[in-house]
Amino acid sequence: MNGTYSTYVQYAKIVADIGFLSATICCSILIYLTIFKVKRNFGSYTYLLVLFPALGIFFATLEIVLYPNVFHHDASYVFYSTSRPFGLGKDAVTIALGFYGVVYAFTVSMLSVQFLYRYWAIFRETKLLYFKGWRFFIWILYSSFFGFLWGYGLILFNEIDEYSRSYINESMREKFGIDVSELSGTILVAYNPDNSIRWWNVSATLNMSFVASVQYTLIIYCAVRMYLGMEAKIQMLSVSLRTLHRQFFKTLVLQMVSPTITLFAPAMLIIYLPLFNLKINLPTGIFLCAFTLYPAMDSMIVVYVVKDYKKAVRSTLKDCITPIYSWLSSGEKNQTVQGTRSNNIPLS
Repeated sequence: MNGTYSTYVQYAKIVADIGFLSATICCSILIYLTIFKVKRNFGSYTYLLVLFPALGIFFATLEIVLYPNVFHHDASYVFYSTSRPFGLGKDAVTIALGFYGVVYAFTVSMLSVQFLYRYWAIFRETKLLYFKGWRFFIWILYSSFFGFLWGYGLILFNEIDEYSRSYINESMREKFGIDVSELSGTILVAYNPDNSIRWWNVSATLNMSFVASVQYTLIIYCAVRMYLGMEAKIQMLSVSLRTLHRQFFKTLVLQMVSPTITLFAPAMLIIYLPLFNLKINLPTGIFLCAFTLYPAMDSMIVVYVVKDYKKAVRSTLKDCITPIYSWLSSGEKNQTVQGTRSNNIPLS
């Protein structure tokens, strides 16, 4: 790959690698603490505390397998990959990019499910029945539906045709040294040559807007309702449960801010920018890499805010450090004993 923008592609790969490493470490720690170290029983919320970081690891892994990229040219963008993982063909990688969209939307949907759980835990406790046992799979299906809607819409509405190929091909050759015919991916061109809207392509934007709006509306609604009514509702609970609810609310607030920055804002920038028909050539692929930074941020938020996790971290560190300290101490004692014996040997 040669071109004036090739450096940006390398930067994007570096950020993706950092995101994968941080997500793998932080999310694995959270899963380990949840399953083995945290003593409090969080009920069915434990499923979400394990599933969400596991999903983060999978999403970050998918990122470094495909290394997806985005380039904006005037009223268009191309979502593509030059990778051929596991010897897959061009069309198979295009389908894999659609699956990447599925996992992205699934992640966002599961985030809204977390907000709904915390809202019901405070205001509609009887509804938590829908998170227990086999009913938990309702939320897997819910997230899968919106994930499929996003990913399939991306492939269906943005399939590369002759007009979209010719619209962006010259810029891709100039900036990246790539011919569009060699790429796996999809292209959106918002306008026809007569400036009329290409509704089939723009349907992809409308479809993504619908999915994102449903999830973000649910998140905002639950967050605002909890902020306005939580204190009055939890006064009847024990001190420890009141503290726990406040901690999880703080966690969710941070979990709303961080995905807004790393998940929603980059995606909205990418899908809406072509509608303005600006005369630009913009390598926006690095914004995709922000997606992989989110799972690590989310895990650190939980560990930082919830006291049970802080205690679990201290306990884990103590379990790791104590044997090392004992080993070092025993080594010093052995050296002291040997030194004493040497001093007691009579001189001839």
